[in-house]
Amino acid sequence: MHAKGHAGMALLITFGLFSILNLNSNECLMTGLMIVALVTLPDIDLRLEIAHRKYTHNILAAAFFGGLFAILYRPLGYHIGFLAGFSATLIHILGDLLTYMEFAPLWPFVRKKVSLKLFKSSSPIANNAFWAFGSMSFLLYLLFIYSDVGYTLLKMIP
Repeated sequence: MHAKGHAGMALLITFGLFSILNLNSNECLMTGLMIVALVTLPDIDLRLEIAHRKYTHNILAAAFFGGLFAILYRPLGYHIGFLAGFSATLIHILGDLLTYMEFAPLWPFVRKKVSLKLFKSSSPIANNAFWAFGSMSFLLYLLFIYSDVGYTLLKMIP
């Protein structure tokens, strides 16, 4: 999946979940936006020219990135940094599991490579769909959960 698709999936999952749970604090908004910002972090393996989806696309890497951002975002709270780094990596892994390329997301605990093979990672339909639905999820979160503007607008309809 490309960056656009990963960002859309992060928006969809994060703010969809926040909406369902009615989480509307500034801390939630900030954490959600950090998750979206960090969701492409596992693809650092492409820049480092190391094996793609081997070292950075697994549960151990999620824990590492969570720990790293817990330290980096210490002034905001360890929990925010950890949740952002860990969740962003897990969402990235979930997105890549939908594509054709097999990898071991539970490494080092389980070395079996898996893939759901639903679409190519370069699929414009899949990447654009995740971006569109994720953007809508974020907008609805802002309108109805975070700001209550949506409820006010609905009350104005006769």
